[in-house]
Amino acid sequence: MRAVLTAAVAAIEACAVALAGLVLVGVPAVLLWWLVFGLAAEPAGVLAATAGIWLLAHFVPLGVDLGAEAALGLGLPPEQIAFTISLAPLGITLLTALLAFRAGRRFAARGGGGSAGVAGGSLGFAAAAFAVVALGRPAEVWPGWAAVLVPAVCFGVCSAAGYLWGSGRDGVEWWGAAVRLLQRGVEPLGSAFAAALPARALEVSRLAGAAIAGLVGLGALGFAIALVAGYVEVITLSQALQLDPLGAVLLFLLDLALLPVAWIWAAAWFSGAGFAIGSGTSVSPFETLLGPVPALPILGAVPQGWGWAAALAPLLVVILGVAVGGLVGAGASVRRGGWGRAILVPLVAALVAGLAMAALAAFASGGVGPGRLSELGPHPWLAGGLVAAELGAGMILGVAARRIDTARLRDRLPALAGDRGDWEGGDLEGGDAVPGGAVRGDAAAAGDDAREAPARSAPRAPEPPVAAGSAEVGGAAAAEEETVPLDPLPKRTGTGRASAAPAAPPASAPIPEEIAPGADAEAILRAYAWEDGALPGGDEPPEARRKRPRWRLPRRSD
Repeated sequence: MRAVLTAAVAAIEACAVALAGLVLVGVPAVLLWWLVFGLAAEPAGVLAATAGIWLLAHFVPLGVDLGAEAALGLGLPPEQIAFTISLAPLGITLLTALLAFRAGRRFAARGGGGSAGVAGGSLGFAAAAFAVVALGRPAEVWPGWAAVLVPAVCFGVCSAAGYLWGSGRDGVEWWGAAVRLLQRGVEPLGSAFAAALPARALEVSRLAGAAIAGLVGLGALGFAIALVAGYVEVITLSQALQLDPLGAVLLFLLDLALLPVAWIWAAAWFSGAGFAIGSGTSVSPFETLLGPVPALPILGAVPQGWGWAAALAPLLVVILGVAVGGLVGAGASVRRGGWGRAILVPLVAALVAGLAMAALAAFASGGVGPGRLSELGPHPWLAGGLVAAELGAGMILGVAARRIDTARLRDRLPALAGDRGDWEGGDLEGGDAVPGGAVRGDAAAAGDDAREAPARSAPRAPEPPVAAGSAEVGGAAAAEEETVPLDPLPKRTGTGRASAAPAAPPASAPIPEEIAPGADAEAILRAYAWEDGALPGGDEPPEARRKRPRWRLPRRSD
């Protein structure tokens, strides 16, 4: 019973959506009939025109019959002409699609019972389309059942998309069961593949959605720039029509309904596929070949070819793919996974985006008149293929760039420089080699103050303090000493080796303020002392000194 009630509510809502579209089309038609024709035309003709435009917005072609006088007024031969208009005003279609998507997303909150709302909405919209066809009686190009079925399918597909999106977002029970069933179906391909399928599908959908949204946004931006650049031509076409205020408003509404069509055409133009405005014409970044075109002001924004800079237009699509791959496709799973995943996910997303672009190009194609005007819009498969290739290349580059951890690379460079081995021109075992490859002389080695050693070899950060009461240092208790003497640099012998006996210890140096009392003095002295030097106290046997780790410069990773 609850499912039946949900379906009934959805059917009523679908009828309301259809009525909103009819009002949007019918109000300008009634104003035109009243203010221009003075109510002289037949009301049935106005109703038929309204119904035909509404059906055209839902991809049902509209048949037009022109008499000899009407054809002569439009600049055509003075004879009766019949043709078909199939280019849909996607502005009205977009309204229906958004309202249907919203309804389906709301029904997703009811779980599995919400599917009754999707079915009920489709049936309700089919009933509204049947009423429009029966009462309006437009010029039928398709049979009546097709004119009813196609609008119902349009509403049902958009509603189902909203229902699926809402169910996946909320994680309803039936959605989880369907995902597990799909995983069991693909389990023969590998358990790891089946387990990762939901996450990979989510990554692909995010990348593809962001890519197609960015592409349409690029088309909208390009169309706006073309309008500004072709402002003079647009105004010239508008003035040539010599319209009254009402006619100007109606023409503006027509251009507004065709605005999504212009966005898709501009996106196809950026991809390099271009579009046609009549048979035998081509508008692309590489060339612009046009014949006589309809006197619509919006067509004044048609761009010219860019000549030698034509390759910059497809390059913008590649850059868009790089941005989408870097911003959207840089999730932890893609960055930390293998290179196979980092390449396969953008490729599949680019394929999905290419298919979506092909569908949009098909929706934005059609005819608006007889003869050569029966072919307008981009070629669907050419536009989709180029978009898939360009976005795929860009998204792979973007994802690969985000996999490079620049911070880790910067931290690793000093460590790589420290791992080069022995000093250049010196011998670590001898103890008299210094950074830079020079070997210290006897006088310099004997005259250096031991207090310079910490400045050369001390680490950037102090050693972490340890608990008080640490071990004795060189046989003397650390608690009894306020200062710790350091060994001088070892003397150089004639054989190039440092002498085993160090020079007399210099005056004691104060402990740096950043070393807390009770620190491990032995660790500090071991870091500051040369390899063959003896620690203060002299109690350490030579065997222990030989086993002690060799001195090295501290690394940043330490």
